[in-house]
Amino acid sequence: MKILVLKIVVLLICAFSVSCGECIAQKYIQTSDKIVPSWINKQPSSRNTSIQYVLVPVNTTNLTSASTLALNELVRFLPRDWNISSVEEINQIHRSRRDASGLSGTKDEVYTLELRAEGAPIDIECKMVDNYWRQLANGNYQAYYLYQVAAPGSIADFDETSVTTKYGARGLWRSAIVPGWGQFHKGSYLKGGLILGGTAALIGGVVATETIKTDYARRIGETHDADYKRLYAKRVDQFSTARNICLGALGALYVYNLIDAIAAPGARRVVVKEKGSSGGRYASYSFYPTSPDGMSVAMAFNLTF
Repeated sequence: MKILVLKIVVLLICAFSVSCGECIAQKYIQTSDKIVPSWINKQPSSRNTSIQYVLVPVNTTNLTSASTLALNELVRFLPRDWNISSVEEINQIHRSRRDASGLSGTKDEVYTLELRAEGAPIDIECKMVDNYWRQLANGNYQAYYLYQVAAPGSIADFDETSVTTKYGARGLWRSAIVPGWGQFHKGSYLKGGLILGGTAALIGGVVATETIKTDYARRIGETHDADYKRLYAKRVDQFSTARNICLGALGALYVYNLIDAIAAPGARRVVVKEKGSSGGRYASYSFYPTSPDGMSVAMAFNLTF
């Protein structure tokens, strides 16, 4: 009976994963990225008090005009303490390229929005950091744009940012403690749920088979019938094998969970680089798995100034 219950649990987990995949496929025809970027739910924190990160969602029937629509909608999402009403209209949008954060040879595309706030003309400077879109079943698009926006009247000193799908050890130590936690942290909720559910099911299998095996072993000492002794001994061997299979599968799943947590790409996230002390330059580092010869696996450390 207990083995039957375990089989039902595993089948339910598989059915749940298939149904989730079908639901996602039905809701979104196409997306710009397999995993929704993490900055949609939580925007980065700026290293500069005069800079704010602003998320602008737009609905459109044409992706070509989505970026222009987002710039026109940007005013509605500016911080309230800037005292710019969401009903203000943008008169003009200027696009320019300038040195990015003091780094020679690097150019940022900066937009200057001309509008009026409380009757007075004002310019707002902004820079797009990243964007994401998905197409709905009705053919329309949901698009999300993340901007750095400089406060009115301030000199635009934008953060230097990068977009990555690597999480390094952040996912590894989480999955080492709770299998699937690292995948949840990286935005792979379905994979994390399957790993967590599979781990729970296999632990349940280990406990159930060990309990039944112990019960049969106890019965061997309680009976004097040779036929029953042989039957109970056979059951002990069978459930010992089943327990070992569950333990082996559990170990394999745990190792896969760790490898996936550190090696598999996660949701796109924005990294705001720290400013160094040498002329406003930035220093950043990354830690990621690599394969130098295409067969072996090694860890690489990258430090950028």
